Amino acid sequence: MQTLSNDKIQQNELGDTITIIAPSVKEAMMQFKVRGLDVLGYAIAGKIVRQEFSLVGGSKSEPMFDGKPMFSATWVRKA
Repeated sequence: MQTLSNDKIQQNELGDTITIIAPSVKEAMMQFKVRGLDVLGYAIAGKIVRQEFSLVGGSKSEPMFDGKPMFSATWVRKA
């Protein structure tokens, strides 16, 4: 895993929201810390929830992650 200093991410290069999808809540939270999102002013937007994901293109819909439910956590950059 890369750290914030290795990525050289500038705050203006990031979006207003970031969603991390991970197999566990622990891994989602670990990525929040590893990526330094707290330092960049992001706060959790709501509950971390387990859900299924599909990729839609035209009239097709394909399950993502082999159809396995994953946890999604969304952070919003504070104003």
